[in-house]
Amino acid sequence: MKLVKRNQKLHNPDSPLLIGEVKDSDVVKEVNEPSFIDAQQKLF
Repeated sequence: MKLVKRNQKLHNPDSPLLIGEVKDSDVVKEVNEPSFIDAQQKLF
């Protein structure tokens, strides 16, 4: 529970990340990942 509360405090709604922010020391790499959402079957 302590970890959950700590992560909640790190959340920034303006950040592109779910928890925390991109720091100068972070390495961000762009990868080409296919989307599997379109391949899913729909119920309705």
